[in-house]
Amino acid sequence: MTTKTKQNSDIFRGFMRPDSSHPKSLQEDDTVSASEVSFSLSDSSSGSSGRSSRISGMSTSSLFSLPLAHAGFQGARHLHPQRLPSAKKERTVSLRILDTDEETLMNIQVLRHSLKRLDMNSIHLTVLTSDMIANLTKLEKLDLSFNELADDSFPDNLKELESLIELKLNSNELTKVPIDLKRLKHLSRLNLGWNRLDNIKSLEKVKRLHCLVIDNNNITSVIKEIVNHKRLEILQCNANQIREIPREIRMLKNLKDIDISNNQITGLPPELFQLPKLEALNASCNQIQRIPSLNIKGRVKRRIETVDLSENLLTKFPEHLLLMVDRVDLSGNRIKTIPANVIKKMEWRTEQSLDISDNPLSSPPADVCDSGLRAIIQYFKEDHTRLKAYQGLKILVMGTQGSGKTSLVQSLVDQQPRLTDTHERTVGMECFDMQVEINEEDCDPKPVLYTFWDMSGHPFYITTHYTFLEQPFLAMLTFNMVEYNAKEFYSTFGAWLDWLIAKSNKLSLLVVGTHMDKLKPSKVVGICKEVHSNITSFLAEHRENITKEVNKIAERPQISPSMTDQMKKNRELLKLRVTFHERVIPTSSADMRGVSEVQKAIESMTESRECFPNILRTIPSLWLDVEGYAEDRGNEMQYPVMTWQKFEDEVTEKFGMKHLIVSIATYLHEIGKLMWFSSDPLLREFIFLRPSWIIDLIRAPFRHDLQESVDFSNEDYHRQTGVPQFKFDRFKRELLQEGILDREFLKCLWLSCIDIESAQEVNDAILLLMDKLELAYPIRKNGKEGQWMNPDYPETSPEKDKDKVNNKDKDKENKDKDKTKSPPKPFVVHRLIVPIYRQIPEHEHFQEEWEMMEDHHRVAVMFKFPHYMPPGLFERITVRAHKPKFNLNFLRHWSNGIYARHNDKAVRLLCVMGRDTTAHVHSQNENELPIDAGSSGKGSDVRNSKASVGFESGRNAEIRLEARFEEACDEEKVAQLWQVLLPLIQDVEALLQQSLGLRVERYTQCPSCRQMAFLGEWLTPKEFQTADLKTCDFCQKSVSTKYLVQPKEKKSAQELMKLMRLAGRFGPKKKMPLRMFKTPPSVGNIKSSSETCQGENNNIANGNVAALVPAEVT
Repeated sequence: MTTKTKQNSDIFRGFMRPDSSHPKSLQEDDTVSASEVSFSLSDSSSGSSGRSSRISGMSTSSLFSLPLAHAGFQGARHLHPQRLPSAKKERTVSLRILDTDEETLMNIQVLRHSLKRLDMNSIHLTVLTSDMIANLTKLEKLDLSFNELADDSFPDNLKELESLIELKLNSNELTKVPIDLKRLKHLSRLNLGWNRLDNIKSLEKVKRLHCLVIDNNNITSVIKEIVNHKRLEILQCNANQIREIPREIRMLKNLKDIDISNNQITGLPPELFQLPKLEALNASCNQIQRIPSLNIKGRVKRRIETVDLSENLLTKFPEHLLLMVDRVDLSGNRIKTIPANVIKKMEWRTEQSLDISDNPLSSPPADVCDSGLRAIIQYFKEDHTRLKAYQGLKILVMGTQGSGKTSLVQSLVDQQPRLTDTHERTVGMECFDMQVEINEEDCDPKPVLYTFWDMSGHPFYITTHYTFLEQPFLAMLTFNMVEYNAKEFYSTFGAWLDWLIAKSNKLSLLVVGTHMDKLKPSKVVGICKEVHSNITSFLAEHRENITKEVNKIAERPQISPSMTDQMKKNRELLKLRVTFHERVIPTSSADMRGVSEVQKAIESMTESRECFPNILRTIPSLWLDVEGYAEDRGNEMQYPVMTWQKFEDEVTEKFGMKHLIVSIATYLHEIGKLMWFSSDPLLREFIFLRPSWIIDLIRAPFRHDLQESVDFSNEDYHRQTGVPQFKFDRFKRELLQEGILDREFLKCLWLSCIDIESAQEVNDAILLLMDKLELAYPIRKNGKEGQWMNPDYPETSPEKDKDKVNNKDKDKENKDKDKTKSPPKPFVVHRLIVPIYRQIPEHEHFQEEWEMMEDHHRVAVMFKFPHYMPPGLFERITVRAHKPKFNLNFLRHWSNGIYARHNDKAVRLLCVMGRDTTAHVHSQNENELPIDAGSSGKGSDVRNSKASVGFESGRNAEIRLEARFEEACDEEKVAQLWQVLLPLIQDVEALLQQSLGLRVERYTQCPSCRQMAFLGEWLTPKEFQTADLKTCDFCQKSVSTKYLVQPKEKKSAQELMKLMRLAGRFGPKKKMPLRMFKTPPSVGNIKSSSETCQGENNNIANGNVAALVPAEVT
């Protein structure tokens, strides 16, 4: 490899070349007479220099008797020898000598009280004697470069140079760092270049260094020796024997300029490019083959000025560097193609440059690349119609904590060994892109983008990640083969499989073992076979259990409507589609064994059109334009969220083709370029233009290590938010202990996500957490017990709704007055409760209060999950129950229960979660005690944090809803209990519908024996509604169906008369305009909105109004 000479940055000028700051350079053969003495300004602070007849008590003639080359003076007015007299006393501060005679040393001592800079370079100095530097306590700069100093050439009194700031020892004969340097407490600039050093271990204790130059030595390791130099800003170590830049370089947070050129480095760590203050990097003339991938989120706020990677062995274009560096030099490498996806998105930046000359380029043509970055951008923008793009794939990487997910993903993406440290474990989720080429028969290679979603394995994130399990995706499940234990199969594999299947009843699975380098080959083979066999058996057992449930119902002599409905749902669950790779692949991120096999397995699984019907399809250029536009808009927006309507309008206005917007948005969601949860009724009205943003927004307050990672001293929270430390600590303590999240604390956590000065953005983000993601609900700032959990919602409070109903005439009279009123102020949330963090125990007075209503009429239902309940379901129910439409006043909220009072009816509501221990549980550790099916709730126990958010809380879980009257009353009022309970049941059912692979059993409590003895018939209530009594299988008593199912809804007389008039007006053959009839939602039947509307509209349109009227009324 040829050595490429690089111009030193301006910051090194005068430091590297000892004579560059002088009017005349003196080399070894120069001689200077007294008549040739020149004077120059050496102290920038003095502002002048010159000569005087008396200097520090010396005559001008005696000063000129010294063998000097330069002398600097402090207190003079200007350089001209014949200057005007100065009233200030002049002092010599800078001196250069040409020999070390006794008279010279004596005269240096005369200047010891004022001398700050002493230049002794290029005088053939072999020993630095104690007399040369004795008593120079004011000396700040000492230049000993270009001499013949050896390791033993330094006196003991070197350590007495207490004020020394800069020391030049370059171009000498040193083989080790002088040990006395560690005594120089103020030394900040050190030049040891052009010596024969092989290590710099003695510099470990010289911790005040700002600038270190060690060029042209034989050093093999640098970073580990200076990792504690927190103040280091400049590091120049080119032309050594360095082979590796370790990841510890991240500790040098103040490093601005680093030169590691002309070494033997083969790879660079990502931490090097992520240094917060890095301005220039020169890594030219090495053996670097790949540049690590970097997870760049949006626009980089602080760009690197220069990165020089010329004269290396790069074969892949490091496209991400163009998003973070102004000037990139990639000349003299082996790059053949420049990918279009990044270049096309780049702006026309005049200050950005790219040198890619001397590469064997085929695309774009070499003549285009030689013309610079502008020409390359123009080429791709003009030629995009000829370039083909193919749909890629989203890959979710999951597994237990510490299983090697991040190392595997980064090794795949970078195609080089990557091992992550403990502090680098994924928090929440991270996304990485990988461009690959898939070869098909008789076709050119097709470039495809794989997007890896690296999901943290900590159980805390199972709840928040469940939202992101949107098909289609390939699940890559990792496990640590060294820690593999067959007895822990469920926690290592089964829980993840249940989690994935519950969401969509569909699974494409690739299982990867890690750390194979630490096991014998025979052991690796045995583990992989056993894991594959156990997973196959687990999936077969899952299907077999559902089949048994179907057969059990089919064999019954009589099948109720609810059982029919349950059998239908079970048959849907039997349609589970699982694509499981034929073998478990062992890997090692340390030596790259097995990594290429993982990539081949991904490619082979993506060929399945049944699982991934859209992969490898050709993407129209219009879709690519929309993709680029959406990405640009997302990067421009501080709050990158659009409503669907706004997104549709913007894209239609710019590109047209309104009928394709849904298909384009679906495509962008599938490849992970934006997020549009089209199947989620709450989130589908929003488009998240920057997926990393929503991940960061959730991760900021929801992280497993919040106690350790969120610290007031780590960030400048007070300066940017005005929150003092005592409040910050209190907010943090409230969140971790009580689940109370303060708005001001949330602003501290969201500093990097949104503009916290914008009240609108803060409100929008909080409402997103509350109403759409359902992770929290609002509470008051303060208040009495039983009131602080219930804020006053604007225009939606129950009191206001009640007034509107009772005062319709009055509202009509004041209608015109209301129009002139100013719009209501936005609802500002000051505090929230986050159920995931709410780990407080059940209140001591709750049981006493609840048991006082033991003999009152009640209605209780239960949702039982015989196999698995998705984590976070109970927490979402608590958030939904707090919404104004339920008209509930929260009284208590503990870790696994909520207790509330209805605002209009004398009814109390309880919702608790527990576990049925009578069922077989795979888990080895039971973190919860059950709520017995026949109990009234007093058996509920507190869950610890792990059980509340992890997998284990979903095994054989139960959610119980119960409503009781506060006072004794007649049985005829039981319908009021259903009026309170049923709306919440309907919302639970709506939540369950979002999990297509979930098995649910529904039960209703017998009012006599208090057992969950009856199947829940609220979905199919007709049979129970037409019967007065039903017999309990437990106590054999006949009980009223009023306690078992909601009463049949009856139309009001006024509405019935209206229906009959409409029926008579239009007749059986005339169609009634749909706008003339608006039916309320049926309380008796829970159907999808489309089914309900369609059925009612058909009846009305056909003139069959009688079908809408209860049978007994007709």
